This record gives sequence, C-alpha cells and structure tokens, in this order.
Amino acid sequence: MKRLTKILLLIVNCILLINNGWGQNLVPNPSFEVYSNCPSGGGQVFYATGWTNYSNQSPDYFHTCATDNLLSVPNNWGGYQMPSSGNAYCALSTFYSVTPNEREVIGCQLVNNLVIGTKYYVSFKTNLSIDEVAASNYATNNLGVHFSSISYSTSNPHPVNNVAHVWTDNVITDTTGWTTIFGSFVADSAYKYLAIGNFFDDANTDTLKATTDTSTFKFGYYYVDDVCVSTDSMYTANFLYTGIEESQEIDVFNLYPNPLINQLNIKNNSNAPYDITIHDAIGQLLYQEFDINANHKQIDLSTYSKGLLLVSIKSNNQIIHHKLLKH
Repeated sequence: MKRLTKILLLIVNCILLINNGWGQNLVPNPSFEVYSNCPSGGGQVFYATGWTNYSNQSPDYFHTCATDNLLSVPNNWGGYQMPSSGNAYCALSTFYSVTPNEREVIGCQLVNNLVIGTKYYVSFKTNLSIDEVAASNYATNNLGVHFSSISYSTSNPHPVNNVAHVWTDNVITDTTGWTTIFGSFVADSAYKYLAIGNFFDDANTDTLKATTDTSTFKFGYYYVDDVCVSTDSMYTANFLYTGIEESQEIDVFNLYPNPLINQLNIKNNSNAPYDITIHDAIGQLLYQEFDINANHKQIDLSTYSKGLLLVSIKSNNQIIHHKLLKH
C-alpha cells in the first residue's frame, strides 16, 4: 500500500510540474542557439531566431558556426569568451562617451504574455568584454531587463529613461566568468516583449576604467547569454541552457497520447527529417534516433520506468522540446 501511495504521489507531482510549467522559460531561444544564418558581420542579432535589435545602434551576435574569427566563439572581436552554455551569445554596448546616452538593446517577444498581478523572476548571464579590436575599455552598472507592451526597432528605439524592471546596481567587472543578473517583479501589465540593455542615462550610470590604455573615450561592451523569465524562482536563479527546456513550437510535431502508457506517437507536420532524443527527469538518455523521415512515427516506451519524459526533436536547425508523463 505504501509503495502504491508513493507511485501515485510521484504521478501527481509530475502532473503538477507539467501543469505549472515545470520551470517554464517564457523567453524563446534563451541561449541564442537557434539561428537563421551564421553571423557574417556586426549588428546581426536578428540572426538569432526570435531576437532583434531594439536600438538604433548595432548589438552583435556570435556563434561557433561563423567562419570569420571576429564573429565566432570563443574568439571574436570582443576578446576570448566561452559561452555560459551552448555555442552562442550576443553582445551589446552599455556606455559610449562619444555619443551621449548611446545604448545597444536587444529584444524578443515572450512565449506568453505576462499575467497581471503575477510575480515573475528574471535572470540572464553577462560577462565584460575588454579588447583592443572592439575598443572596449570600461565596466558599467545598470545592465538589466525592461518589459513592454510594444516592440522596438532601429527606427523606433527603446528609450533611455531610467526605467527597468530588473537591473544591477553593481559595476560588472568580471572578464573571465559569467555573472548572473537576477531579480523579480510583479507584472502590472500584460507585457508581451522583453528588452535587455542599460536603460539609464549617462548621468545615472557608473563607469570604471578596466584597462591601462590612454584612451579618452569610454566604451562598455558586455556579452549576454542564458536569458530566463519564469514564475519559478529556483529554476530562474539557476537557469542554464541544456537543450531540454520546453519550447512552445508544438504545432510542427504533435506528440500523443499524454500521459502515455506504452506507445509514443509522433506526427510530423513539416515533412522534414528530424532527430529525436528522450531523457528521463534526471537527464539520463533513454532513447535516440537520427534522420527520421516519416509523417508518423511510433516509439515503444513500454520498458521504461514511469515518470516525466523530456523529448527533444531537432529539425531544420531548430530544437523543439516537449514534456510527457509516462504511466
């Protein structure tokens, strides 16, 4: 009887995890891994699927797929930096003394609108770039996140108005490790968009010389990776892209039934070949198959233990994630 009770509790807990989002990240492509094209020049953050430029300047995108060493990872014109996770990151300017209040801002549309009155936790990782090629030489504070009900663009840049929902007062000086910016707020509107940058003007931004050069100008440049917005504080504070967090692109591949007992059915609506991996809740690989070219696929999972299954499908340079409950 006790064993049955434990099993039932496990099933209930798994259902609750699924219904509550299991630490769902509302940020699409949070580690900038999925791309439409490899970066070939500056200001190409729009090549990271779901992301775009929210300023009239030119935030950058770096990825291991780039053939130019100035745009690749870990070597690029910002210096040498391994990603916090995965193969990519973005970079933006937080201060430039030549042009007052000049900022670079990146943004995206959230997976779901925020719910008014709900507390959300926000995190991202950042690292200071110091390099002669990029001419980056100063550290700053105030790097943070702002939510809005409208999107921004190069022709309608995000304002620098000393308003942000989550930001750091600390001057970030680490050029080796990644610093996590973490905070929370209660949504006062059904915000749809997220922006990352320094939204404080020059008079309200602290700067610190981080090099020994004799330049008279100040230029702050930071890498950004692993962005997370969630109602789960622990999940957000410790977020690190692993390739198994859930995506909302569920119309391309339909997985059923859920919950399942023995057989998993996959309906491929894109007609494109795909790879699939299935992990259990602790990350152990259970099943893997490559280059599947079928509109309908059935996988026998009868020999696997009950519990939460994490399914990743890779197709057309995109990774789509699902959670299933096995009875």
